[in-house]
Amino acid sequence: MASVVIADDHPIFVDALRVTLTDAGLKVVGTTNNGADLVGLVEEIQPDVVLLDLQMPGMSGLDCLAALRARTPDVKVIILSGSDDRSSIEGALALGAVCFVGKGVEPADLAATVRMLASEAPIYSAPRARSTVEALKAAASATAGTDHGLTRRELEILLLACEGMSNGKLARHLWVTEQTVKFHLSNVYRKLDVSNRTQAAARARALGLTSDSTSAEPADKTG
Repeated sequence: MASVVIADDHPIFVDALRVTLTDAGLKVVGTTNNGADLVGLVEEIQPDVVLLDLQMPGMSGLDCLAALRARTPDVKVIILSGSDDRSSIEGALALGAVCFVGKGVEPADLAATVRMLASEAPIYSAPRARSTVEALKAAASATAGTDHGLTRRELEILLLACEGMSNGKLARHLWVTEQTVKFHLSNVYRKLDVSNRTQAAARARALGLTSDSTSAEPADKTG
């Protein structure tokens, strides 16, 4: 079971996040609302993952990140922030964060990301472009009540794949690695009971998630 420390200055958010992660089978082993206390807490507990807000009293999130990378380099740090400032994203990744996630992320997606990071190679994720977010919200609204069982992230990747985006283009578009794209696509295939992109596109059309007019021939996996 992956262990997690949460660092955020909003107690209500911390409590909600603790419940979300615990319900998803993760172990929250510590929390703090002060950046100055975080490094010592992580050194003592040695969790698998730290969820770190950028706006922290006592010590900023970026300063906390730099200290954690220097003193506990094996602990993976996910920045969980309400900011979508590009300089903050690039600064966090440059300092060694393994992932940058917006606070509007779906709980299921966040739990899956934490679980994956705790056991596999780092992934890098930034907030999506506004146009992509709006398109996804529209798609999610249009498909409310369907029995596809996909998370919003999986739905987003499925729709983009149906438009003909290869794994490489998907990775660049979403600011993630190709490994992450493959991880989500494998979940999509399993949930839709298909084995490849062509079948996934056909199933998406059958479920009303997309249409013939907007679906392109699925690209190969390497482009």
